[in-house]
Amino acid sequence: MNSTPEPTLFSLGEKGFIGALLPGLYRDPRLVSGFGHDASVIELDGAPFDLIQKIDRASYPVSLKNGWSGYRSWGRMAITANCSDILASGGTPVSCMIAVMLPGDELAANAADIVAGAAEECRRNGVVFAGGDTKEARDPHVVGTAAGIIERGAFLPRDTAEPGDVLFCAGRFGGFGGAFFLLQHEHAGPDWVRYLSHPVAQWDAARLVNRHRLARCGMDASDGLLDVLRSLASGGAGVRLDLAAMPYHPFAVECARRTPVPLTQLLFAGGDWNIVYSVPKDGADELARLAAAAGAPLFRIGEVIADPGAVLAVDGDGRHFELRGVVNEHFKNRIEDATSFMDHIAHGDFLHPSRP
Repeated sequence: MNSTPEPTLFSLGEKGFIGALLPGLYRDPRLVSGFGHDASVIELDGAPFDLIQKIDRASYPVSLKNGWSGYRSWGRMAITANCSDILASGGTPVSCMIAVMLPGDELAANAADIVAGAAEECRRNGVVFAGGDTKEARDPHVVGTAAGIIERGAFLPRDTAEPGDVLFCAGRFGGFGGAFFLLQHEHAGPDWVRYLSHPVAQWDAARLVNRHRLARCGMDASDGLLDVLRSLASGGAGVRLDLAAMPYHPFAVECARRTPVPLTQLLFAGGDWNIVYSVPKDGADELARLAAAAGAPLFRIGEVIADPGAVLAVDGDGRHFELRGVVNEHFKNRIEDATSFMDHIAHGDFLHPSRP
């Protein structure tokens, strides 16, 4: 008698596991908008603001794995990963802590550098570094957590985009992927190393968006643009990118010129700590004006359409594409492994021709 094998985390993938888990969890009424967003908001009764929290394991930095940077990059990533999600959700990070888990034979100087990197990134952005925890473990891991405040009603979910909204991106695409592939092709460049080892959240652009409350929803794009677009389209609408309007990072342009990696593939590489926003049409021009006045890196990149679940793109010649491919996902394809996911960026294809 054949029996169906129990699913494993590998067979489900991170997103499949979470998708199956969350509906069965009790949702406290103080948890604003439930689970499954970039950060969690807890209503504080009687307070003039709410609490916003995030916890995230910091991926083993690609720059550290390849010997391009030291251990401070890992501490910086732990802070950036958590603060970026709070910013993308409409909040203001206030404090961060990290948990460092390392084998006993790890150099004490490396552990100290992880903590120093985290503390430095907090100080650079006016966030309180509140300490953390150090434990022994078989394999090295760093986990960060952040707490902040958010105005009541200012929470930005992932999946409430509506047809007619305009898509904006805070930050440029392809810097991480471009720097990675340039270094892989043995082109030396300290600027590329610095970019990979100093992950920076979109502090200025996010603060502008959050202060004026013009966005309907937002999502951190560090796992890649396709992951964001699928999330935006999961709420009953669709999305369409304007490929001619994509704001590429200079490293992406240089990578496409000096290596075989196509420029459009670098849109989906992730690692740049961008934030994608869905903005109601009547607020889009105002946001563009405010961004231009402040010099904030906010760019129109597409629109939300009345085609549920569709993830599409159109280029400058009017050709239409369906966007398909792998995303950065634990237990399946991870940026930090610098193998399967980055191989797909280099050799796969996300743009599949379709009819309008």
